[in-house]
Amino acid sequence: MKTSLQTHAIAIGKGLLIEGVPVYTSQQLFQTIRMLAQTWGVNPGKFGLRKTEEALVELGILQRVTLRSEGYRDIDRLSVAELSPTILHYATSIRSGSYLCHLSAVYLHGLTDQLPRTYYVNKEQSPKQPSSGGLSQTAIDRAFSKPQRKSKYEFRVGNDRVILLSGKNTGRLGVESDMKTNLDVTDIERTLIDIAVRPRYSGGVFQVSKAYQTAVNEVDIAKLLRFLGLMDYKYPYHQSVGFYLWRAGVPESELQPFRSLGMDFDFYLDYSIANPIYNELWRVYHPQGV
Repeated sequence: MKTSLQTHAIAIGKGLLIEGVPVYTSQQLFQTIRMLAQTWGVNPGKFGLRKTEEALVELGILQRVTLRSEGYRDIDRLSVAELSPTILHYATSIRSGSYLCHLSAVYLHGLTDQLPRTYYVNKEQSPKQPSSGGLSQTAIDRAFSKPQRKSKYEFRVGNDRVILLSGKNTGRLGVESDMKTNLDVTDIERTLIDIAVRPRYSGGVFQVSKAYQTAVNEVDIAKLLRFLGLMDYKYPYHQSVGFYLWRAGVPESELQPFRSLGMDFDFYLDYSIANPIYNELWRVYHPQGV
């Protein structure tokens, strides 16, 4: 015979299924119960939220999952078992307001046939004043002769890794809700820019080139160009994007606006390229075979 606490927890469990949110923090769970208690026909103060959480776990309605990190404090989450949360749900639960990006977005948009084991999520920085000072060839050469700096904010869930990025503030430019997962993810145009800027977060230059080739018939070139202008990068990433589009077979008439943004410097598709090849058309150095 069910106890009143079990009946209480089962009613909440049914409500959580209707809500359809697969992963919660304890605080988010408590806020949801308080907000929807009347709708669900429960009294959140009758047993206390901690006892309610314990009952939900004991009944198997919720599961406790720990995102483990070697360099940071582990993160505990509560998952709704029947909603079968994926690594993508855990990734976006790390920071409120974050969204899937780079290789995660490449995967969701079907731009790779590989199943990633590392997933990337971006929590944008707060707005900052634009950096002052001009750009020089010497500064570019020096910056890209070194390895790309990588985020150390890494967590593990089972055999998968989640890496939290802290990207520049764009006002969530090009972020949309994925229809399959109901999670926020960069759209195709924003994704193609991101992976050109940070290829190491996207499987490397060769995978970036393949993603461009796969996306070439879906991408809105005018939108891509507009996004580049709005993101206002210090470095001439339009040369990298133009190179990838050119290799993917985009007509010259659609590529000319990228050149019009300026071709004043030699640039690099990636950091610390071994034995690079120089492409005169786009003034970029790239790995052999790309």
